[in-house]
Amino acid sequence: MTAYDSRFLYQPDPDNPGWHQWRLRDEGRFNALFGNLLVRGDGARAIVRLTPHHRLSNFQDRLHGGALMGFIDCALFAGASTLGSAGALTGVTVDLSVQMAGAADPGHPVDAIVEVTRETGRLLFLRGTVEQGDAMIAGYIATIRKARS
Repeated sequence: MTAYDSRFLYQPDPDNPGWHQWRLRDEGRFNALFGNLLVRGDGARAIVRLTPHHRLSNFQDRLHGGALMGFIDCALFAGASTLGSAGALTGVTVDLSVQMAGAADPGHPVDAIVEVTRETGRLLFLRGTVEQGDAMIAGYIATIRKARS
């Protein structure tokens, strides 16, 4: 992560070597719904891991589509920050397009693969997939407007 921000917890996860915990310190915010996310760099991409819980499931006992889209939105910022994009941490989502490709089992971790395809002075362009094991759950493209320095 490029910049320290006291509103976020970003520290090595002792239970998962190579991964960092990533979450807002304020547990009253929307992001707290997803619990403790894990993140790690993997070359030119970042992997953000969600461990789903029952509250994120639908009546078909699958990960709710809205929960999945909310997770992707959070993963954009965790991933871009992990990849070193300055200003991403406190930026805002301009656009997020998600294409659902399958259902996720809430009993197993879900990974968002995050790639920054282009970065300008104020914008970040990202793309990626959401995977569970070997299955692709969704694909996405997104734009973030970075916070002013």
